[in-house]
Amino acid sequence: MKNWNAFWSLCMIAVPLAGLFGCGGGSTTNNSDTTPIDAVSPVHKVPDAPTGVSVVGGTNKATLSWNAANGATSYNIYWSTAPEVTTTTGTRIASAGTSYIQRGMLPAVTYHYIVTAQNSSGESSPSVQASAVTALTDGSIPYTTFCAGCHGKLATSSVTDTSETEIRAAMRNMSAMYSLSLTDSQIAAISAALMYNN
Repeated sequence: MKNWNAFWSLCMIAVPLAGLFGCGGGSTTNNSDTTPIDAVSPVHKVPDAPTGVSVVGGTNKATLSWNAANGATSYNIYWSTAPEVTTTTGTRIASAGTSYIQRGMLPAVTYHYIVTAQNSSGESSPSVQASAVTALTDGSIPYTTFCAGCHGKLATSSVTDTSETEIRAAMRNMSAMYSLSLTDSQIAAISAALMYNN
């Protein structure tokens, strides 16, 4: 009799436990409402529009800078000589950092810019427009005459950030430049066109 009572007690405990395990406690195989955490894709969004865009005109160039935008991996610049530039009407310069120097530009011309931020999810709305006038001095003419043959077009020149002193030293010390005859104003104009900061 004692053995029968002990057996019956064990059955009363085992049945509820079996029910717990049989209900899928911990298994999500047949539960369509549960998604494993590691299967959830990260949320991506288009970056914020850049702020603080500024541009300074120089000799045959414009220097742009702006604040980094949240979520951006690169930036696009759109420019035009017509006011109210848009992403449709402007000429695009892609994959910029948070600053850019556009060179080889015409003297005494107003250039207008907007900037967008880019990431794998897309392109942001544009920044507020910024504008600047390039300097009246035109270094592109003497540069094209005396320098472009060796260093390429001004806009993509292999020589940048070159002072007047460095140009004069090169004319004295480099055989390819011995024959050059440049006036002080031509040297100053070429240097101003090549220098990052005037």
